[in-house]
Amino acid sequence: MGGRMRQGSASTGGENVVKVVALLLGISYVAAGVIGFTVTGFTGFVAETDEQFLGFFDLNIFHNIVHLAIGAGLIIASRMRDVSITQGVLIGVGLFYLLAAVLGFLNFLQIISINTSLSFDNFFHLLTGLVALIFGLIGVRQQDDSVRAADTPVRSDETRPIDERRAAWDREGTYRERTY
Repeated sequence: MGGRMRQGSASTGGENVVKVVALLLGISYVAAGVIGFTVTGFTGFVAETDEQFLGFFDLNIFHNIVHLAIGAGLIIASRMRDVSITQGVLIGVGLFYLLAAVLGFLNFLQIISINTSLSFDNFFHLLTGLVALIFGLIGVRQQDDSVRAADTPVRSDETRPIDERRAAWDREGTYRERTY
């Protein structure tokens, strides 16, 4: 921008942390879904099974599909150009897994073969939900700090982009300061 504005993030000087976290969680959940199919096979879609991964994670086909879908969504979101989309997806996934943990602790997740309220899956969903939610919110904060730093002119005699837009709107008669 011709040296007028500082570029990059104020807190890291680079890419927003949510992209990395979304990619790592996405790869983990895709792997969990694929490995889950090696355990369950392809029969008993929503059946309450005794099949487990590593001896303590309850599985069925529907559970595997949910992991694959969420993992793929996180990977896609991590590759988005607009970091706000990635932040929203990560926060949404965090809230989804927190809800899954609560429902699991209340013993309402038999559809994905979580048979007991103290299942390891519930604790894992709680942990994953907290990680996704916290890093999504950290990313929002990181972007907010970056915007504040970039919105400050380097030299005091230069105009800010918002002032330039207001001046352009005033010339066209479309800008009204008090209309919103």
